[in-house]
Amino acid sequence: MDIKNFMTFKKIVEVGSFTKAAEELGYAQSTITSHIQAIEEYYDKPLFNRISKKIDITQFGSQLFEHTEQLLETYDVIRDFASWDHKPQGVLRIGVPESLMMYRLYEIIIEYKALYPGVEIVIVNDLCSHLREKTINNDIDVCFLLQPMFEYRQLNVVSLKEEQTCFIAPKDYEGSDFIPDDHHMVLFTERECTYREVFQNYLQSHNFYPQNILETGSVEAIKKYVKCGMGISFVPYYAVKEEEKNEEMQIGLWDSGITFHTQMIYHKNKWLNPAIKALLDMCQEHSQKWI
Repeated sequence: MDIKNFMTFKKIVEVGSFTKAAEELGYAQSTITSHIQAIEEYYDKPLFNRISKKIDITQFGSQLFEHTEQLLETYDVIRDFASWDHKPQGVLRIGVPESLMMYRLYEIIIEYKALYPGVEIVIVNDLCSHLREKTINNDIDVCFLLQPMFEYRQLNVVSLKEEQTCFIAPKDYEGSDFIPDDHHMVLFTERECTYREVFQNYLQSHNFYPQNILETGSVEAIKKYVKCGMGISFVPYYAVKEEEKNEEMQIGLWDSGITFHTQMIYHKNKWLNPAIKALLDMCQEHSQKWI
């Protein structure tokens, strides 16, 4: 049984003649006959009634022909995979925290979709630790994290940009050390967030142990609460550039001694298909322009 046998069978049915099929396929008449005989011997059933020179397909041959068409359509798809390597397509599953999605990947996604509309992008927002686990388990293709540089046994890490972090406080805040007043909340990002831990350590180093706490994974929500005068927080600097420009809050850059990086992470055994490779190249290009 060979795929060529079924190609020959399909051509004979389409043109209605063994002779015409041989001419169009470039085979000798004997080759065409042997292809059909191979199928008939395998199933032990005739494909054609050999009563006259006219092609008369049998009932079995007619039923097999329907499946032959499906088989050859699938074969064409599989054969064309040789050219698939060069064109991003399929589904691309990206894990990313909200702040990076809004301020680092936003323009990249817009450009990517404009260039590769055939790629379906699925965005997964979650905790950094969960995103790493999803990447290890192949539940997502790549993830983007903001954290110090770590080495992982199963993951490759590509640093896109060293990032600054900063304190933010309401515009009317009168202190200089960004320690909350009695009427201010401490606005924390979600647990397991690395820069939340830095903020907690800072407060404790000033003997401040907050009781009035609001926790949210949304940096956008934190900024709104700060602008409304409700509290003080610690966030990536890239997230408050616009507020700094418009003087909507007080911002204090601080070197914690811990260097944070926006990173792209993928499994070491992951094949970088065209869709993933295109995203990686685009991220590296864009990151050169990030201030």
